[in-house]
This record gives sequence, C-alpha cells and structure tokens, in this order.
Amino acid sequence: MDQLMRNLIAIVLLLAGCSPIYSQSSKPSSANKPQRLSFASQEKQDNGQLIEEFSFLIKDFKVDHQSEFNILNISISYRYVVNISNSDYPDFRLLAKDVETFLTNYPNEDDYWEIVNKQLTLFLLKRYPAISSVTSEVRADPTRLDPYVRSSRVTRERPVIRANRKRS
Repeated sequence: MDQLMRNLIAIVLLLAGCSPIYSQSSKPSSANKPQRLSFASQEKQDNGQLIEEFSFLIKDFKVDHQSEFNILNISISYRYVVNISNSDYPDFRLLAKDVETFLTNYPNEDDYWEIVNKQLTLFLLKRYPAISSVTSEVRADPTRLDPYVRSSRVTRERPVIRANRKRS
C-alpha cells in the first residue's frame, strides 16, 4: 500500500511539473505558451526507453500457515518486458487468482513468510513471460503466536540474456 501511495504521489508531482505556470496578473505570451507536438515529432524527440509497471493489492486474504490462521495483505507490482505487444499483457485478475491459489496450496507449512514470498515471485516469473520483474510484499497481521505485524518484501528480476557476448 505504501508503494502504491508513493507511485500515485510521484505521478501527481510529475503531472504538476509538466503543466505551464502563469502568474494570475498576466496573460501567457506566445513565448511561454506550451507547444503542441504531433505524435510523429514527439517520437523523434523522445528516444527514452518506455518502462511499464502495474500493481494490485489482495486485501485481508485468509490462509492457514505455520499452524495458525493468518490474515494477509499482499501487494504485487510488476514491470513488463520491453516492447510488449498489446496481446501479451496478462490480466491481473489471473495473477491475483494464481497468488491466492499458490498461498492456499503452499506445500511446506513450516516455511517462514520470507521463503514463501521468494517462492511466490519465482512462480510468477515462470508463469508469466510478459513480466520482466516482480515485487511481492506479504504483510501478516498479528496472531496468537506472533503478536506482531510482519512483512516480507521480495523483488525478483528475470535474467537478461545477452546476445553476442564476447568470450574471454
């Protein structure tokens, strides 16, 4: 949730920084009027790499693990591969369902949340080739045996395969 808020604040600040600011007492002159660019000229001027990310939150997910009933808040954010085609975007609802199924059927009852979370990120990268990196934060509410809020955050990136690598 904190990451989502930080992303929203960053977007608001970025949008605010892109807007022209005029004093209330003067009208904009042609010198400080924003220019309109066609898409073609924008493409010529903007050679930066496009980075796309998406995130979602599974709130109050109930799961039995480590001999206790746990309530989890799971934040998943991921980055898409470069130049992803429109048809390759995964439906986040399928990812969310896979996360829930993975946690419900997790085989080792004794694993710490950190280990579960590492396995979850590995599972998501293997299952969804359109994702280049994934961050998972699993936050467990206090329980009878663990009276503390616990959280595990794992980021996993797909290995980059470099073509034409020189061998030494």
